[in-house]
Amino acid sequence: MTEIEQVTVSMSGFEVNVYVVHAPEGDVIVDAGAEPEKILGAARGPVVAVLLTHAHADHIGALDAVLSGTNAPFYVHPDAAEATGVGVYEPLDEGQELELAGESFRVLHTPGHAPGSVTFVVGRDQIVGDLILPGSVGRTDIDGASWEEIEVSLRKVMPLWEDETRLYAGHGPVMLAKEELATNPYLPPVVA
Repeated sequence: MTEIEQVTVSMSGFEVNVYVVHAPEGDVIVDAGAEPEKILGAARGPVVAVLLTHAHADHIGALDAVLSGTNAPFYVHPDAAEATGVGVYEPLDEGQELELAGESFRVLHTPGHAPGSVTFVVGRDQIVGDLILPGSVGRTDIDGASWEEIEVSLRKVMPLWEDETRLYAGHGPVMLAKEELATNPYLPPVVA
């Protein structure tokens, strides 16, 4: 049974979430923001991959240390790769199905908050980076961001939501998709 563990780390007092996906055959780390020893300490088995939702500084602060501490392959969308400073990576692409540690990760290209942003669909749950935040969405008033793109990206992930779908965001608590649908004023209306 796969479990997604939220590890909250602090980057100069700013909290950011890292996720360690405990899959049947090992662990997958998503977003290495800060405190590499805390991230690596959350791993229960061999780390088979390090994935990135987007390349903002608060999501890659511990990336080099986590990569060197695990020797795991690094997966990132090509539009975000240069910003990470990591030269060797496995490119992520829209609709790709990654089979990692006995679990399937479906990749959705979801730009809008940052170029090359992706969402990982794991079972019925989604690791959304900063696409959706509790009661909000990722900022679109920064370089490389676009409200039009974020709306297109939201319309890509929302049809996959089920009653029990959990959303794992870059900041804040884990959300229930149905609660966000009911209360988040930034989500576009669902077209049935």
